[in-house]
Amino acid sequence: MKGSDVEKEVCAYAERVGFMSIKFKDLSRAGGPDRLFISNTGNVAFVEFKSASEPVSDRQDDYIMDLKRHYVTVNVVRDVDAGINLISLMATEDVLRGWD
Repeated sequence: MKGSDVEKEVCAYAERVGFMSIKFKDLSRAGGPDRLFISNTGNVAFVEFKSASEPVSDRQDDYIMDLKRHYVTVNVVRDVDAGINLISLMATEDVLRGWD
């Protein structure tokens, strides 16, 4: 399955369960993730969609590492089940946990 097909199905699921799904494009830097998902509880995650065999480019890997260094949730999703699991986890996590 192509990464774009995985993206389409995961986005459809996310929107059905109340998430915002935003196509992400960083105009100042190449390699940004494909999507930004925002749950109705305020959880945020960037997602790069790839097929099972498609590699992450060096620019994408650098971008992902920069986001992670800033404690931003970012995932590479290679199949629909993994994407749905990520969305489900984001929907159940308490965004304020640990922020007392």
